[in-house]
Amino acid sequence: MTTETAVIRAKENLTGLLSQLPQGERHPGERVLVKDFGVCRVTLRRAVNDPISDEKLERRARPETYVKRPMISSESRLKSFTREIQERGQHPSTKLILFKCVKANKNVPKQLSIREREEIFVITRLQFVDEMLVAIETLKISCRAMPTLTDKDLLGSLYDTFADRFAIRITNARASIKVHFLSEREQELLQIKSDVPCLIIKMLDRDQNDNPVMTAECIYRSDLYELQIPVIANMPELGSIDTKRVS
Repeated sequence: MTTETAVIRAKENLTGLLSQLPQGERHPGERVLVKDFGVCRVTLRRAVNDPISDEKLERRARPETYVKRPMISSESRLKSFTREIQERGQHPSTKLILFKCVKANKNVPKQLSIREREEIFVITRLQFVDEMLVAIETLKISCRAMPTLTDKDLLGSLYDTFADRFAIRITNARASIKVHFLSEREQELLQIKSDVPCLIIKMLDRDQNDNPVMTAECIYRSDLYELQIPVIANMPELGSIDTKRVS
């Protein structure tokens, strides 16, 4: 058997193995694969290079490879997490961690345009994509605006719930994005270690009358989630361009 033939067969064996391993699972070590595939280490390493380049595998600390988890891309559009994921052909799901009515602290009344100490709903949800945990959401909503909101309303798209049950359509929002260092509680909820990078997106959603409806703090795993932002050049109108030649 030639070296090239051995590499091709090793790639085929590796492809079959990858199809059986769950995402994020540690790939068997070189010693095991060399024995199972009946090839030398040099041949195996050549076979492994292609799936790493194709981002089907990722190399981590020490000579180990893992089945790569796919990056979840989200466009910077005003759309619910549920709808965004569904339109990508993936399956979103939600786990409700906290749902209670409390007195608003000093910052929330100004954001939601409510009275001091007025009651608000505080909601914490975990967001999953294809059963993979990717985010924690903490939401604050005026109880007066949606007095009959229930825990069952919080297991799908909130934007759909607002529209269907309360005739409130979210039409615009203001958002900020920055790096976030996880608290111990957040590490526990996301089931990750503190050295995994995270992003926090803070939003204030407004309705069709430009009234503030909800504040949201969403913590995303940046190793699994990316936000795509369209960038458009602000081109001058043709009439404003100086077409004179410089002599």
